Amino acid sequence: MSALLIPIPKANLHNTAILASTDILATALAPLYGRECSIFRVMVAMDAGGIFRATVTKATVMVTVGFNTGVSLASNSVYTFDLLVHSGDTVNFQYSANATLLLLRVQEIGASI
Repeated sequence: MSALLIPIPKANLHNTAILASTDILATALAPLYGRECSIFRVMVAMDAGGIFRATVTKATVMVTVGFNTGVSLASNSVYTFDLLVHSGDTVNFQYSANATLLLLRVQEIGASI
């Protein structure tokens, strides 16, 4: 199997209190693969409804995008999203409400499969 298809763990949080509209991760994630692009596969579950967002920074310009078409996640439910990332990107996550993050798993997949 190609090494590009083996996921690289990037974040693994469990039962963590978070504040609304603040970065969830202490350090933003950057893709490791030296390729032009890869995928961050994100699995998240929260104990309260809210909008889950990614902040993507490239060359000091940050944009914020909502997952789930910007619709609130249902509490105590698991969601999985893919985010394409490119060389030079850094990524963090935010939630629109104070909540307990039940699970956050992020893996990098080096090939766009």
